[in-house]
Amino acid sequence: YLDLPAPASADGPANADWPAPAGGSPTDGPGTEGPGAPTVVVLHAEALTGATGLHDLVALARTAGAGRVVAPVGNYASTPSGMEVGGTCWYRVLQGYAGTDPISLATAVVQLGDLLEDLLATMAGCPPSLVGWGQGAVVALGAALLWPGRVASVACVDVVEPHLAFLPGRCFEAADRPPVLLLAGTSAGGDQRDRCRAALAAKGVAAEARPVPEAGALGGVLAGWLGATGDRVR
Repeated sequence: YLDLPAPASADGPANADWPAPAGGSPTDGPGTEGPGAPTVVVLHAEALTGATGLHDLVALARTAGAGRVVAPVGNYASTPSGMEVGGTCWYRVLQGYAGTDPISLATAVVQLGDLLEDLLATMAGCPPSLVGWGQGAVVALGAALLWPGRVASVACVDVVEPHLAFLPGRCFEAADRPPVLLLAGTSAGGDQRDRCRAALAAKGVAAEARPVPEAGALGGVLAGWLGATGDRVR
């Protein structure tokens, strides 16, 4: 995974471990980076290809005011056509089936939980916030519910609602849950976001669902969310 420390200031130098794209670095942007900024773990959607996708998530986290940004990568190959590899994903989706492979999903949740435990050992009582897209949102939500003490909050963008049924049952047993935000990246995703909220409510998990952000406004929405929940001390 990538672990990018917070720059010394908003105008700080690019991290040496991250290739700077044309026109800027991952530390550039209008966010409020700094020593007091929240640590954010970003989890990519399925079909991630190359470093560009990760850079986009890091840049968005910086725009939202993140300091340290950690970006793990899924272990599985995405095969949307059933044969040709279409990128990286977090767990196996069974072709011709409404759900997914619960074993590979549980493995991804446990691996993220281990990463969060390692991160928390380096932090002064303030756990990181999670932001996930697609499959990454499912994994982030599972880890946040299973180990609430390791997470300040979790924001899920375009979560794959049918896959929630395949999360380990223990994810829904914890009493002290972190704040959960559900977002849709497009207007077409609003129905799935609402179904996800209803599915979580049926399992006793309260989640906040917000309107679809206007184009380019997701960073601002996440900034407000992180500002309200990022200092949750466990």
